[in-house]
Amino acid sequence: MTDTSDDTRLRYAAERAQRQLTLDAIRTDLEAQPSARSILAAGRHWCADITAMADAVAQALRKAA
Repeated sequence: MTDTSDDTRLRYAAERAQRQLTLDAIRTDLEAQPSARSILAAGRHWCADITAMADAVAQALRKAA
């Protein structure tokens, strides 16, 4: 096994851990909501915020290219 595949494996594990921590934080926020209706509303807000961030980051990357 080469250092490159070890580095790739470690990077993948770190990215996976970061993703899981983020999803756990979102789940914690959803579980803190007082009702099913507010859980769904919070979920929609999370989705909208994430989509807006993705759009902004993609636009910045396009401008930098």
